[in-house]
Amino acid sequence: ENKKKPTMAEAPKPNGQIAAAMAPGLHLEKYIGETTNPRGIPTILFINDVDSFLTEKDTSVEHTIGVFSEMLQKYKLMETSLTRQAASLKQKLPEIETTLDLVKMLKFKKDNEEELISNYPLSEVVHARAKVNCNGTVCLWLGANVMVEYTYEEAMAMLEKNESDAIEKQGETAADLNHLKDQITTLEVNMARVFNYNVKVKRGTPAINVN
Repeated sequence: ENKKKPTMAEAPKPNGQIAAAMAPGLHLEKYIGETTNPRGIPTILFINDVDSFLTEKDTSVEHTIGVFSEMLQKYKLMETSLTRQAASLKQKLPEIETTLDLVKMLKFKKDNEEELISNYPLSEVVHARAKVNCNGTVCLWLGANVMVEYTYEEAMAMLEKNESDAIEKQGETAADLNHLKDQITTLEVNMARVFNYNVKVKRGTPAINVN
């Protein structure tokens, strides 16, 4: 079996490299934590004290707001992409399960030397009945107008692996979406805190950080 070799683009990156890739030139590494989730999505630093944060990171209010706005846009784009992926997996998984059940039934009929009678559509409103020859092989669509013939055992092995991969991917996607929602919330809260701090500073009012 040929296994896909990892490429440089697929290798895990340190947070600084991830930040640079998200928005070159903005030095986002100042604004993300040391950790990422298992798929490498950076964790945003929560700003507890705005004044201390700006001093420690040697940055300005304007630059910080600009960076957070850019990051928020990037995270929302990632959220949209993952939402589409989750919807695709939700549709794909039942199709795999149904196909696997059908192949199992074909194998069962063959092993027990039973006939399989099936109704199939000729058009939207017309169906016909046919006797299926359970000869030990089945043709499966792989996509892109490609159909491949497999033995029942090969088909079940492939479908079971596809089912397992889809379930795993579904769990990863759900976890990534939850992580993204948390980071988006943190960004929005950070932006509000920095904005309020800036307003108070311009008014000459002592900036109070509410914890």
